[in-house]
This record gives sequence, C-alpha cells and structure tokens, in this order.
Amino acid sequence: MTRWHYYLAFWSRRSTATVVPALNRSQARDRAHARQKAGYGSLVAIQQANEADRRLIRQGVWVRRRRNGSSPQFGSAPARAAARRQRSLYRPWL
Repeated sequence: MTRWHYYLAFWSRRSTATVVPALNRSQARDRAHARQKAGYGSLVAIQQANEADRRLIRQGVWVRRRRNGSSPQFGSAPARAAARRQRSLYRPWL
C-alpha cells in the first residue's frame, strides 16, 4: 500500500502555506506548481507537515503554518490577533 504524506508549499507572496498531498517531496513540488494561483508568487519551499498539522488536515481544518514554523492557530490571543493583521496585509493576493 502506498503511503501518502502531506507537504506544506510556501509561496513568496503568501503569509502561510498551502497543503499538498504527495508521495515524496519532488511530487509535492510538481503538484504545488500545478495548483499555483495568480498572486501566490513563486514557490519558495516545500516542507513535510508535522504531526499537529497532519491531525488538522485529517480533520478537514485549514492549516496555517508560516515558513519559520510558527502557526497563528496555536498560541495566545494577542499572537493570533497579530497573525490576523499580518494576513490582512496579504489579502489582495489571497
């Protein structure tokens, strides 16, 4: 049986990643390019999703993960409010 993994694709003009299911990193990169939308910018990095993110993905929850590893979904209320302000800066491209 083939084991699918979830990868996070980070874009130059998005504050958070998009989720890409794939068998390996190179397939994830190809799939991310196929799903690239206008305004995302270029593909910056592909990372395998950690356990907390995989749990959210399986539950059907939108995963928000920044390239530096932090997440606006987890943390204090001020941290989540700061993340919302940061996302609003990217609103024209989302």
